[in-house]
Amino acid sequence: MKTTFILCSIALPFAASGQKLEATSPAKTYRVEKQAPLYRTPADTAKKTGFFLSSGDDATVVGEFSPRWVIVRRTGALYLTPTNKLVNYNSAALAAERAADAAGIPVDPQTKLIAYQGVVEVPGVSKADLYTRAHAWVANTYRSANAVIQMNDKEAGQLVAKGLTRVTTKSLGIVVDAGVVRHTLTIYVKDGRYKYVLTNLAHEAGGAANILSAGPLEQEQGNLYALGTGKKLWNDIKQQANRDAYNLIAELQESMVLKGKKDPSDF
Repeated sequence: MKTTFILCSIALPFAASGQKLEATSPAKTYRVEKQAPLYRTPADTAKKTGFFLSSGDDATVVGEFSPRWVIVRRTGALYLTPTNKLVNYNSAALAAERAADAAGIPVDPQTKLIAYQGVVEVPGVSKADLYTRAHAWVANTYRSANAVIQMNDKEAGQLVAKGLTRVTTKSLGIVVDAGVVRHTLTIYVKDGRYKYVLTNLAHEAGGAANILSAGPLEQEQGNLYALGTGKKLWNDIKQQANRDAYNLIAELQESMVLKGKKDPSDF
């Protein structure tokens, strides 16, 4: 009885909706953590259902109806199921991925290189404090500041770091390592503002089996295999690198304004 009441309460906003279910995003598979009810329409969520995905099943998600409900495809039909029944489903992270995909890969018109850059105002914060925050963020994000920092000039207000992110691909339905994408991140700080430039993105095999280092991501097509070119994989790698770049910048911006946190030096 208690479970039925909870489901009905969640369903109320949808009961009056006549919205038709449609696939709105590429299919992505999640494992079902607990038995997940399936509903043919939003209005059906106010009723009992005889359709379920069992614990341990795969759920093929093809769209998000709301942060609490996703659209899944099963035996050719579309259904609604609650997001809290799926393992590792993160609505905010998916929204960030979609935003990165929509924004695309930026290219600097002068250097012709892929470059993510911007100037951010942080009123009332000194150059020294912004530098300290940037240095701390680099050390925490890259785990070893000494290994990645190429320039550390506090007086000039410039910090240069070289980092990498791992990329993956799918082979026979299994996620496998596809190497790494290296980048250079430069942070300039002044009183009340800072500038970031993330560029020099290049793919390296990084120990991945059967993968070659393909080089700069500006290439339209990278040679990833000894016996041919994997164009789809190359595009997937560029898409992953684009998402990672936007996520990295978002984390930097949050750290530089200490959003939701107290400056540890203020005691």
